[in-house]
Amino acid sequence: RTAPDGTRSLVVDLDDAPGVEGYLEVWLLKPDVSGLVSLGTLDGTSGTFALPADLDLTQFPVVDVSDEPMDGDPAHSGVSVVRGALDV
Repeated sequence: RTAPDGTRSLVVDLDDAPGVEGYLEVWLLKPDVSGLVSLGTLDGTSGTFALPADLDLTQFPVVDVSDEPMDGDPAHSGVSVVRGALDV
């Protein structure tokens, strides 16, 4: 969604909290998974995430929520618990 001041945000609402071993992180991905942008951690089943002003959502139209281990590695774990497409 876009605010009156032009800032954009993504709202993530899950029906249920997925069982995870670490924590949930929200990403935007390219359809071929050749690029990804971390938006932050999801606490519970709902969160609002600020989108970078220069991020082209037509290039990153896939929302991914991953189970991230507490290992200090900022990369995607490869374990997606929810994935869906934005309507851009």
